[in-house]
Amino acid sequence: MKRLILLISACALLLAGCKGGGKVESNVADGSDDFTFEELFTIFSCFGENVMSDVFAAPGVKDEIKNALKDSYEATVEFTGECNVLSYSFYEEGSTNGFIMACYRYKADNHVLVMLEEEGGCDVVSIKYLRAYDYDPAQGNAHEIDLPFEPKPEQDDFEDMIRLAGADVPSLRQAMRKGSYLYEFRSGGVKVQLNDPQDFNEQAFHGDLVVDYLWNGSAFVRNEDYKYACIHAGGFANILLGQPAPDFYFDYDPIGYGVNYLQGGDLWMINLGEEDGLEIQLEDGKVYSIEVRFPKYCVASYAYEHEPGQVQAYVGCRIQDCLTLGGEMPKVWLLMDGTVQIEDAMWNSKIAFRTSRESLAEPVEPAFNDRILLENPQFKPDARIESILIWQE
Repeated sequence: MKRLILLISACALLLAGCKGGGKVESNVADGSDDFTFEELFTIFSCFGENVMSDVFAAPGVKDEIKNALKDSYEATVEFTGECNVLSYSFYEEGSTNGFIMACYRYKADNHVLVMLEEEGGCDVVSIKYLRAYDYDPAQGNAHEIDLPFEPKPEQDDFEDMIRLAGADVPSLRQAMRKGSYLYEFRSGGVKVQLNDPQDFNEQAFHGDLVVDYLWNGSAFVRNEDYKYACIHAGGFANILLGQPAPDFYFDYDPIGYGVNYLQGGDLWMINLGEEDGLEIQLEDGKVYSIEVRFPKYCVASYAYEHEPGQVQAYVGCRIQDCLTLGGEMPKVWLLMDGTVQIEDAMWNSKIAFRTSRESLAEPVEPAFNDRILLENPQFKPDARIESILIWQE
């Protein structure tokens, strides 16, 4: 651990502080309208054979599954407080069939945007289609419209994640070229995820290959403030602790990353424009530690034992919003260079949320020859995480 502190302290002199992340457009709605179950079922009932498979088109089938839909709706409301989705699936004769219907209310005329997805398959469930409709409550009918994504998902949306994740594989790029996506609907928005073929499922899982959209009352607009859940117990995306680092010298780079390898320190340093972002420390040719300074990546909720108070921890997040201090863990250290390190254990590694000693409510002077364990430290209200470090001891 001492070697790690000395290495990271030296790297801190080379890297500038982290810039703030992007902001969501001001016209994005900060909430969503409630839908009653009867309203959703009425909308669902208007669809027929021209837009839905025979499995769900007949009115009798809709009536048969009404109770199941209602149970699912009520369970969602009980858990989240709201629901804008009806979904149903069943397995029969080796094949799965199902649908998802998600509704969003237009601000202008109280019409409803209906996103209708059908899926099915044998070994692998795939999306048969995704269509969008404008539903008129007064007339009780709907007409098809273009998918309202602004801008729509494109191949380049996933390029930076592929580079930083070390997941540049033919099957992933093939999926990107095909535009094969999965859709996760929620009240107030939708998450569009690159459909992960079986041979890179783990890479997509770690890489969080998604584009997040928010409903603003007329369209789905890109959520520029989305935090990618790439920091986990095993490393950062597919840059894995204890494994060789990916080759970060890209054949082409439309995004604009800068990559430097420091031979003497056995260290990869990656930046994007003026924003310093990743430090990958190697030991015996394998990844020993990763320090994250990019503000667009957060700690995966499945990886960190201490559930954050309001948001998942990311660079730039206020400490009081995302970390719970007190008790035996996490421990708070003051390093020799003045860095404050909030340190905790994950499944098979350790994680540290780092800030400067100026963030402490009471000033403490660092020692010259060792780190100091701080007892019951108090942080200023606006103290923020400046970097996140993960390593294996």
